[in-house]
Amino acid sequence: MIVGFGDIDETGYLDRLFVHADYQRRGVAASLCNQLEQAVQGTIVTHASITARPFFEKRGYQVIQEQQVERQGISLTNYVMRKER
Repeated sequence: MIVGFGDIDETGYLDRLFVHADYQRRGVAASLCNQLEQAVQGTIVTHASITARPFFEKRGYQVIQEQQVERQGISLTNYVMRKER
């Protein structure tokens, strides 16, 4: 059973980090991030939701910019976050 997934590209853009609701707060996202972050050298950037922001801040990411994005006519707040290594 797959309980979570994520990906990172060669530029260090971490995208689509997801953990099934029944498996959150069990270290799944941290384990995924550990593996993804090790796959690249240098700076890592992600666009974090309001709920994901504290998770990334605990991992050493800093907010670079708050932004509003529109998805299916709904305006959502997210944060461009960066981790320097």
